Amino acid sequence: MFIQNIISSLQTRKTTASDFDFIYNLHRQTFCSYVEQTWGWKEEVQLNGMREDFDSLLFEIVCHEGIDIGVISVIEQEDALFLNYLAFLPLHQSKGLGTQILDKLLEQAIFRRIPVKLSVMRVNPAKALYERLGFRVVGGDENRFLMEWRNVADSSNP
Repeated sequence: MFIQNIISSLQTRKTTASDFDFIYNLHRQTFCSYVEQTWGWKEEVQLNGMREDFDSLLFEIVCHEGIDIGVISVIEQEDALFLNYLAFLPLHQSKGLGTQILDKLLEQAIFRRIPVKLSVMRVNPAKALYERLGFRVVGGDENRFLMEWRNVADSSNP
């Protein structure tokens, strides 16, 4: 597991085939308004895209006190960690849980001496959280920002 035992009541677990419905419903609850504003929400497109991602990428379920509350997906690249997906059920947002997950991810990056990268929709207010944690916009397009975090204490990490 990529991130484990973040705090005593917050853990991750590997997904099973039966987790797809939870992940897709979470995606719908969390990202529907942003996708709608950016491209327009098309249920079949979203469902098929999530199915492809679920089948090809590693997702982990974030659990709080034994209850599934979110999802994370990190792609471990040779020269970076790419935060592919992070979402929490609305009831569990704005409680610092995402920050705790991200802090753990940044610790891994410091240990490995590599940056963390992510892509965030321009309309997604999570960009402010990423900036608060030290991520900087390094690129993007009309719909998304590409952001990167680097350990400023590591002078060998340009």
